Amino acid sequence: MARVLAIATSAAFATGAAAQTPNIRVAGRVQTQFATASGDSTGSFNPSAVVSSSYEIRRLRIQADVRLGDNINMVLQPSFEMGALRMRDAYLRVVLWHNPTSGFGLTMGQEKKPFNRYELTSSNNLLSIERGARFRGFSGVAAQNNLLEENGYLAHDLGASADFTTWQNRFTVKAGLYNGSGESSNDVNNAKTFGARATATVIADEEARPVLRLGAAVVSRDRSVTTTATSTTFSPDSSRRTSAIGLDAEWGDFRPGLHVIADFASGKTLRSGTDCLNGTTAISCRVDVGRNTANLRPNTPDSALATFRSFQVVGGWRWQPDDPNGTRLVKIIEPALRLDYTDPNTSRDDDHGMLITPVLNVYFAQTMVLRAGLDLYRYKDAAGASRSFHAFRLSWQANF
Repeated sequence: MARVLAIATSAAFATGAAAQTPNIRVAGRVQTQFATASGDSTGSFNPSAVVSSSYEIRRLRIQADVRLGDNINMVLQPSFEMGALRMRDAYLRVVLWHNPTSGFGLTMGQEKKPFNRYELTSSNNLLSIERGARFRGFSGVAAQNNLLEENGYLAHDLGASADFTTWQNRFTVKAGLYNGSGESSNDVNNAKTFGARATATVIADEEARPVLRLGAAVVSRDRSVTTTATSTTFSPDSSRRTSAIGLDAEWGDFRPGLHVIADFASGKTLRSGTDCLNGTTAISCRVDVGRNTANLRPNTPDSALATFRSFQVVGGWRWQPDDPNGTRLVKIIEPALRLDYTDPNTSRDDDHGMLITPVLNVYFAQTMVLRAGLDLYRYKDAAGASRSFHAFRLSWQANF
């Protein structure tokens, strides 16, 4: 009897130990890019004073996915672009309850705030080369991703979130509290940024793959306030907040055929150049310290905060020819087009920006792609004259 008990105890211990043995998957990506830019000479761009073309390592990241049993998952993703070490994803997620059709989990650490579908799409699979407008030597661009990130509404932040999935895993709600100070940054006040997002797969195909997905999100960002009109230290308690809402849709997926991602966003923004008074001297109401951007000077008036409105749609058609022997050099051809209209201040005329980006993506393997794209940007200068700017990009990306 004792021997049977010992064998049973050993077996139970071995099973428990096996369940706690980490299952580690390591992945990575590298993206090299060449870009050259030119445009009309204005206060936003001086072609004779900038280096307008360059090669760079745009992304160089290693990701470790660690699983402990069925309910615990940890993700670590450092990045090493151009010799600068940064931490991107770094979080622990615990599934507290789940069954084949629904579940509930908690996450703590650094992750992206749950806002904007294209921002939450992995850079492994972007239809365009960049999520926003990334122009060397150009300042003040008005495009959706740029404006949202500059105002702290999206991108990585430190915090905690909860997620709930139901309806045959087709409906998900996620809500979280974050520092609001940006990637790898301690909070500078006791207020927190709140973000929530709901998504649903409303149409699926016969294989239960998503065809049409819809989403809605809201983020309420705490705007830290400096202690004095000229300092860059912040008051511990700040009640100044701004909010943004987002609506999004996605048709298709990263498989053959049509794929479209659309995002609408609106809310309050604070742009550089907005004036506040320090005695009788006008200074910028906006304060940027590292990645903690778009904070406020004391007594910043509500009139300094503008209402923005933005719509972006990115679409592509993926053609994957038959390759029964696996010998075809080009595996996938995917032409794509991005249209972005962003108005940073709806109460002011002629300050919007229009970004048009045609792209050709050529896949030599499912995880190796050559992208060529042209960003065409039109905007108004300070005098109200129509100006243009363009940038050509060539990107080579491999994931493993």
